[in-house]
Amino acid sequence: MLLERDGELTLLAQLLADTQSSGGKVVLLRGEAGIGKSALVREFVAAHADEAFVLLGSCDDLLTPQPLGPLWDIAREEPALGEPLERGDRAQVLAGVLDLLSRSLRSTILVIEDTHWADEATLDAIRYIGRRMAATNGLLLLTYRDGDVDYDHPLRGVIGDLPPDSVVRLQLAGLSLLGVASIVEDTALDPEDVLAATDGNPFLTTEVAATGGDAVPASVQESVMARVQKLSPGAHQIVETLSVIPERVPMSVVLRMADEAENRLDECDRRGLIEIEEDFVAFRHELIRQAVEASLTKTERVALNRKVLDDLPPETDPARLVHHAREAGDRDRLVELAPRAARAAMVVESHREALDHFRQLAPHLDRLDPDDLGRILDDWAGEEHLGDNVEEAIRLNELAVLHYREVGDSRAESVALAQGSLLAETAGQRGRAEALARQSVDVLGPDPDGSDLARALESHVYLAMMAGDFAATLELVERTLKAAGRDIEDRIIIRSLNHKGIAGGIADYPHGRASLGEARDRAAMAGLWYEESRALTNDAWLAAEFRDLATASDYAQRSIDTASRHELENMESYATAIYSRILELKGEWSEAEDLARDQLDRPAINQMTALPTLGAIEARKGRDTALAILTKSWDMAIVAGEFQRLAPTIIAIGEHAWISGDLVVSLADMAQVMENGLDIGFRWSPGAIAFWMWKLGGLARTPGGIAEPYRLIIEGHPMAAAELWSGIGCPYERALALAHGAASAQMEALDSLEKLGAVAVAAKLRKAMRNRGISVPRGKGRSTKAHPAGLTARQAEVLSLLAEGLSNGEIADRLFLSPRTVEHHVAAVLSKLDVSTRDEAVAAASAEGLLPIE
Repeated sequence: MLLERDGELTLLAQLLADTQSSGGKVVLLRGEAGIGKSALVREFVAAHADEAFVLLGSCDDLLTPQPLGPLWDIAREEPALGEPLERGDRAQVLAGVLDLLSRSLRSTILVIEDTHWADEATLDAIRYIGRRMAATNGLLLLTYRDGDVDYDHPLRGVIGDLPPDSVVRLQLAGLSLLGVASIVEDTALDPEDVLAATDGNPFLTTEVAATGGDAVPASVQESVMARVQKLSPGAHQIVETLSVIPERVPMSVVLRMADEAENRLDECDRRGLIEIEEDFVAFRHELIRQAVEASLTKTERVALNRKVLDDLPPETDPARLVHHAREAGDRDRLVELAPRAARAAMVVESHREALDHFRQLAPHLDRLDPDDLGRILDDWAGEEHLGDNVEEAIRLNELAVLHYREVGDSRAESVALAQGSLLAETAGQRGRAEALARQSVDVLGPDPDGSDLARALESHVYLAMMAGDFAATLELVERTLKAAGRDIEDRIIIRSLNHKGIAGGIADYPHGRASLGEARDRAAMAGLWYEESRALTNDAWLAAEFRDLATASDYAQRSIDTASRHELENMESYATAIYSRILELKGEWSEAEDLARDQLDRPAINQMTALPTLGAIEARKGRDTALAILTKSWDMAIVAGEFQRLAPTIIAIGEHAWISGDLVVSLADMAQVMENGLDIGFRWSPGAIAFWMWKLGGLARTPGGIAEPYRLIIEGHPMAAAELWSGIGCPYERALALAHGAASAQMEALDSLEKLGAVAVAAKLRKAMRNRGISVPRGKGRSTKAHPAGLTARQAEVLSLLAEGLSNGEIADRLFLSPRTVEHHVAAVLSKLDVSTRDEAVAAASAEGLLPIE
């Protein structure tokens, strides 16, 4: 009997009834272990099995989970999902699940239990399905444990991405004293003592009552083991063996584990330890399994895992086999199985799990088959790259190159060298990238195979594009396509179109970027999600360069969504860096600052995109930290040596010099970057450089070819420039143009600058206006800003938690952020309050009334 859950069952029944008229819902059922989540689900499903289709799946507590494990469970009842799962066709799997949830005759209840153990592919499936539940007539019922989902648990991000209107949250509480009393009424136990010991947890309460003792057991383990000790030796052995398997076990496997297994299973069942459902055996509750497993010695646990590893059939999911190989300390089986498990995870885009499997091989590289070592290192490096771990990807790539060189495989060495070139470029190592690209061609010899040459040349195309050498880019694209011939790979076609679209877009925006759209569409059709996200990101960057902000914002957000959906962390973070720049241009500085600051511990390519944005905002707000940020940005850009890295930094440096009087580069440097940009077809970035050179008194004449708003203001037409900036949607640039107009325009500029929070620029304009005899009101001060101290919403939260005396780790836990991200936000708070310690920040905030009054 299910106690004290009538309210939850009534709500679930109503939600199910409403699906036909109001659309589907996602139900988040949360609570501690043993609180009765599974029992509630079973009761609900049993009550409605005649009126709804029921699909049941669960996640397992494996060291590295099986990708899409719950959907494999469902496929046993819905064979239509089995074929796409076998093929690794995740898009078809997700479409199939949505079809099941959208059946018209009856509603569908889809249950996924224990999502705190879900793998990345399953989490991505939940995100995808959950966002579309409103268009179905089903319920997606997810259970998870409170204590297992901390600040950096990926399930948090999935829940945050679900549409709020489609989500219903149920938190299960413990039983009341009356409920506890009903469980222990046939024992000598005092209900109040039991409630105090178990906090009303139904499982713990039931286990305590089952012992029938005179006192409350000290732990659930003692309670469970009291039952286990009553088993016969054979049954005792089988329950210990099953305890090291954190999932349901096929009956056929259990029967191989022990003689007279069926009789012994019946004994365990009668003792309330396990249950037999059709062809599977499972513990009645996960806590029972954990209690039995915890009673084992290390030696017993190793021996039992070794036995299970031997008894499981070869066709068992490799992730499950790897779990037991690791627990058994069987290095030979681990080396055999981990690559299989990693590649199976890669197929379904479960990149975190793939990395976990690959990383188990680190101490055992010398045991790997030499014929497979290079491919393992290649795949492993690729997964590290997707996870934004560029330094580790470079290290593994170097090992792969050395291996191929030692075994004399020049074709594979060429591929690895080309990949190493791209990794070096991402790390901001331009010189090394060029050297590796040359080696990737040279190692193929004087008469290379066409497809091999095309793969090597592709890295040259990429480097030419990044350097802004668009004539060479187009020439190399044609050479690459010619070398590949008729059997050209989809990836090379898509990348060639990508590079061609950038080159064409710079020369003739927007018409010349058509190839980017073709690259994007081809990538989507081929299921090459990395290439699709890359094309979207390039389109966003190009549109931002030409100040087509609506297009830029759309493509950046689409790229972030695509990368997030397919677990491409490196592309998601890079697209986010681009998006921070777009937000800065649109005047949305608070969000731009937060996104840019989050990139400061990312690879060099992300930092070089984010630092100029952050430095410019800091300079406009008059913060002392701007100079250090821009100096770092310049140092990195110089090493990269590419216009798209140099230009944003030198623009921000010029602006900072105009505001502060401190120029960290020469006007000659600025002129050189500007001229280089004009020579290769850029108009807007050179225009911005020209504008700040003009403001610094270092521009002799208006350069030909710069973008129109900059030409107009330099040549004395500020109101026309302001009108253009208004149409483009750049409020800060519009305010700068108005500042060069008549007194009324300058007053409007001053108001705009203060609303944006550009206090240093506003102060400079106010002083200039007073010097010209214009009556200027006093600055509006902090009270007009979204936050009085100019803090972003996240920084305001951090400040309030600093006032509570929380450490960075505690703040991270409270806000569900990483400790590293909290460090950046704390540094920003100190900077904005112009203090050097946390205590000083709290004191300053308190003195200025920035903290809530208790």
